[in-house]
Amino acid sequence: MDDTYLVEIRPARSRWRIKETTRAIVQEADAERYRERHPHVTLYGPFTLEDPDKEKLLLDTIGTIAGTFGTIPFTIGGWEQRNGAHGGVLAFSVRPSPDLARLTAAIARALSSFTISLNAWDLQPDEKWFHVTIANLLPPAKAEEIASLFAVPGTVTPVPAAAVPGVRGLCSRLFALARKMRFIHRSHGIPLRPILLDDAGLRITVMHNDEILGEFDLLRTCWLPQEEIHDPRSWQQSLALYRKRVGFELSAPAGHGPEEIFLIADLHLGHANIIRYCSRPFVPADVAEMDRVLIANWNYCVAQKDRVFFLGDLRYGRDARPEAEYRALLNGNITFVAGNHDTSFSTATVPTADLTFDGIRFLLIHDPADAPENFDGWIIHGHHHNNDLRGFPFLDAARRRINVSAEVIGYSPVSMKEICRIIREQAPGSGEPLLLRYPYVR
Repeated sequence: MDDTYLVEIRPARSRWRIKETTRAIVQEADAERYRERHPHVTLYGPFTLEDPDKEKLLLDTIGTIAGTFGTIPFTIGGWEQRNGAHGGVLAFSVRPSPDLARLTAAIARALSSFTISLNAWDLQPDEKWFHVTIANLLPPAKAEEIASLFAVPGTVTPVPAAAVPGVRGLCSRLFALARKMRFIHRSHGIPLRPILLDDAGLRITVMHNDEILGEFDLLRTCWLPQEEIHDPRSWQQSLALYRKRVGFELSAPAGHGPEEIFLIADLHLGHANIIRYCSRPFVPADVAEMDRVLIANWNYCVAQKDRVFFLGDLRYGRDARPEAEYRALLNGNITFVAGNHDTSFSTATVPTADLTFDGIRFLLIHDPADAPENFDGWIIHGHHHNNDLRGFPFLDAARRRINVSAEVIGYSPVSMKEICRIIREQAPGSGEPLLLRYPYVR
């Protein structure tokens, strides 16, 4: 086969979660040999160059287009199994943001003039299947075996969906498995279940066969030197720019009116592994940077006299600083509701709190499973982080629940005024997951 190229975006925050979930899936399915080692969303290709000397033109063209976009948000959620020209594919579904769709179309139009695409979807990018591959090139028998493992009774068996534009095929949507699955495996604490994660592409990677030809940083708008591509310090810079761009890292006090009340849960200060487990926009090697940002975000939102309810799990891990030190760094008149990782530090910690605000009654608790079954108001909780956004989104109108885990609300405390406003604006019975303050929500 000729030398091939591929233009892709690799998940920035959720990469570890995707790799660990992928590993657990292929182990369960005994499909290790078919596993995708480098999770990515394909933008264009694979393709060949009409003239091998046009590599510079390739990079220049992509850089010119990419430099006008900034970060590229998307949502990863659910599983799909399709049959293609070269075998079966099991993949995570990707719901593209408008920017991802526009970027893909722009690159396809520009590159088609001097490349030979081996992917028919590139001819009609509006019909593109956006996904992150779990296992690829599956023989028919193995594809059917995997489909039977992960499908639920009553689902339609997928029919062949060859790589022909306009033929979308029937998908085996597998997210219902979370409720039906009989087997539960854990990979470093990650349960084997359909994920739902918000992410963003911070870099565009151009592959030449199995090597990286170049990587374009969407925030610094430049091609990175080869030595920076895998350097954690370089990624730290990219993630810092991303946090500031989308509002996950504040740089100035956020003004608000008098008599405000704020809430947040699950800071997990000092906990390096939470960065991987919950796809936080930091590098695991520098937990001090995470602590600095979370504490600064709190203090930019909360003044010394403001009332705050913290709903559990302030710090965690043997390397975390003592709880008293963290508490002393936080502004506000704080009520600490006990979390499952908290200690009985002081009498200021309570198991639950009742609150009525703007005519709405609330129960504040760490784990919603501990709430009384007969409570007839809204439950505000933490505990679930962003690990099950279908079951525990920011706002669940049907169950009258609010999830204020740090990852779900953009790493800054949320006010009761904002919560009440969103409750009143939310359509009754809406089941759409909702992340607060995220650059792309669908």
